[in-house]
Amino acid sequence: MRTPTSKICAGKALALAAACTATLALVAAHANASPTVAAGYSLTTFASPFTVAGLNQGIIPGASQVVSAPDDITVSGNSVFIGWGNNVMFDGSDGGQSVVAQYTLTGQLVNHFNVTGHVEGMAMGNNGLLYTDENEDGNSALTVINTATGSQMRYGYPNPSVHGGGFDGLQFINGNLYASGSNPDNGGDGPGQVNSHPVIYQVTANPNSYPATATAMGLVWGNDMATNAVTGQTAQMNVFDPDSLNLTPTGSLLLSNESGAQLTEVTNPGATQSISVLNLTDASGNPVNTDDTGFATAAHGTLLFSDVKNNVVYALTANNGFTLNQAYSSDKTNHSLDMLNFSTGVLTPIVTGLGGPAGIGFINDPAAVPEPATLAFIVLAAGGLLLMPRKRVSR
Repeated sequence: MRTPTSKICAGKALALAAACTATLALVAAHANASPTVAAGYSLTTFASPFTVAGLNQGIIPGASQVVSAPDDITVSGNSVFIGWGNNVMFDGSDGGQSVVAQYTLTGQLVNHFNVTGHVEGMAMGNNGLLYTDENEDGNSALTVINTATGSQMRYGYPNPSVHGGGFDGLQFINGNLYASGSNPDNGGDGPGQVNSHPVIYQVTANPNSYPATATAMGLVWGNDMATNAVTGQTAQMNVFDPDSLNLTPTGSLLLSNESGAQLTEVTNPGATQSISVLNLTDASGNPVNTDDTGFATAAHGTLLFSDVKNNVVYALTANNGFTLNQAYSSDKTNHSLDMLNFSTGVLTPIVTGLGGPAGIGFINDPAAVPEPATLAFIVLAAGGLLLMPRKRVSR
């Protein structure tokens, strides 16, 4: 998720220089802007920067630092985890540290964990351990955090990787860990070059190896055949800018081809997988580049999204409730949070005036769903009222 202004063009081919310059101008224009929210929604702040002591800032060890550049968001149980990237270099070459912060569902900071490198993807495993990727442009590492004790286990990815870049998004499906292969050919791939490398890997952490390593087996390649989700036609895709990896409500992997204005959905990843692509546009048909895509998995809840440029994580609520499983995407082209029509690929801005929309997460509101015992009591009570004898009213 390349969003800090100083690095938004890092690793891009010279052919994209003009586009990157235009993007930098847009980012600068939107920095520190006050967001505007569409009617029917309400916006509040969920998390703001805080000071961490003993955090390495490149060559300055153990200094205090105010965290910055929030990105990935993971909601697990009663906790929300947010990765603060602190503008560390995307290949970790500056020696800086990121912070993974743990919050309650209402935004109270309860813990934080310093992680070496630029933190990117995060996913909670069935074992209760938090898995994080660092350094998405190269020299990547997989860090496993025991959030109860604070202990960490760090695994080195293959370096150089098969695709020549680093590892970004992380997701678990049925106990299997998947990662996106970002920055292919060290940024050499672009619209005019076909990415023939893996873009999604299945990852296995090997704690018994020395040093501890993470093996990555290619699952989806950038030039695989895929079905167009709108037209139904099959053609070779070109995922030249693989980035965020998300999950759909049905349990499919969803990969952002960020600069390619496209989402790749992988259903039943593995031997029987199927692949489809969805081209993303605005209402006028113009391509839209996106970062994360998340889903409102309940009618009542809170959609969290980070603004990496303005150092804030927002909480969005729908006044009359969300449409179940409605998709929302971080729009990098127009600096907005958009509602995504998952059938057509058309994006509609909901929150505009953002600096750098990035990570997305959703908190289901448990208070909006009656407990089974409560629901049973309500049903029994209603049945009792229907069975009560009615007093006859004389006329």
